[in-house]
Amino acid sequence: MKLYGCKGCGSAAVEVILQLARVKYEFVDAIQWQPFQRHIELEALNPLGQVPVLVLDDGTVMTESTAILLYFSELMPGMIPDEDTPRALFYRWMLFVASNLYAVFQFRDFPERWVDGTDAQRAFREKTDARLQACWRILEVELRPAPYVMGAEMTTLDVVLAMCSRWGPGRAWITEQCPRLTAAIHLTEQHPVVNAVWENNFAS
Repeated sequence: MKLYGCKGCGSAAVEVILQLARVKYEFVDAIQWQPFQRHIELEALNPLGQVPVLVLDDGTVMTESTAILLYFSELMPGMIPDEDTPRALFYRWMLFVASNLYAVFQFRDFPERWVDGTDAQRAFREKTDARLQACWRILEVELRPAPYVMGAEMTTLDVVLAMCSRWGPGRAWITEQCPRLTAAIHLTEQHPVVNAVWENNFAS
């Protein structure tokens, strides 16, 4: 398989899940942030030019990180809860994170693509940060880690939240405002596979 991604991007969680599933893959660094450059090979697979993109062994192209994560999580016992109620909540919160956290970053990180003018871009980013903070507060209230967010075992939701915590509104804010989630995130990041992938993606 071939995974198109970039360090510090949403491909980090996909790397964790692929490694946990013992799937062999080739990593293709598809984005250069400074300055941002088009990646023609990536755009041929995904017209949006976004990562991650995973090309399966038979040539099938998968885009959308949540789709990739769920596809491989379904092949691994434990990464999706088995019992009906936890499983239903798992899917609820996976899609909540995808729609209300993950999706915001394409706007927050590149305000110049959406609005013109320095002042407008600053205000736009402040609004997206406020949106992210509101969503994290909802997660802190609704989820009850014990000790992971869905219970005794680490699931894919833990990995995704740990990844998103590395972006805005920032770990300092999340640690202060979301102590229960912070404890689960720290536990998740102690997993050897997560730790190794994070070291490659988020080490300063």
